[in-house]
Amino acid sequence: MSTEYKIRIFSAAIDDLKSIVNYLNTLSPQAATKYYDRIVNKISTLAKMPERCPLVRDTTLKARGYRYLVIDNYLVFFVIRGDAVQIRRLLYGKRKYNWLLEK
Repeated sequence: MSTEYKIRIFSAAIDDLKSIVNYLNTLSPQAATKYYDRIVNKISTLAKMPERCPLVRDTTLKARGYRYLVIDNYLVFFVIRGDAVQIRRLLYGKRKYNWLLEK
């Protein structure tokens, strides 16, 4: 019997998602809607086997249990706490992120 994790999305991650969608909306509303759906669907897969995603390389963040899920050019940063997957941030993959996650 496999564990089904609850997905909890922190406010910073919601703000990140809004920013991404707003930016894409300026380019193409259809693309923004499709990408939003893609991100939400990918995040929902973390309810089963979130451990499949690797730990981050940064030793401080790794010690705190940070993992990441790649969605195209973006990284979804999360931690597993008990029966919940806590989505902390959703950031552009080439961005320096360490200081953002330590808040």
